[in-house]
Amino acid sequence: MALKLKPKPFGPVFVIFEGSDNFLYAYGDPANATPHPPVNSPVDTMLASLGSCIVKSVQWAADQQKVTPQPFQVKVDGLKSTDLPGRVESVTITVVGSIVEDAELAEKIVKQAKSVCTVSNSLTTKVEIVIAVG
Repeated sequence: MALKLKPKPFGPVFVIFEGSDNFLYAYGDPANATPHPPVNSPVDTMLASLGSCIVKSVQWAADQQKVTPQPFQVKVDGLKSTDLPGRVESVTITVVGSIVEDAELAEKIVKQAKSVCTVSNSLTTKVEIVIAVG
């Protein structure tokens, strides 16, 4: 008989881009942002690394498209697997805000960013990215 674990959420961890290379981070509530990533748990630190990589990758992809990204944030949520060995089963990254005014171009930038993000490409877990304007 296989041991089943309770699904456990990790995060949310927010990475906030305000237009510069200095990001802000928050755990749970973006209103409580600081210049330092969360250290609540190693998994939260990993989620912050993933979020930072996506933000840097969005900056790079926007530059490739010759546009300047507007301020936005990413929200990163993880879900622990329900079987052993304990691991993060899936991660959802939500891009919050309008990276650029053209929604089609924003989608292209996000897709390109995910494809070049070293951290997401290094994980063996499912990483999904979605856009939520507003």
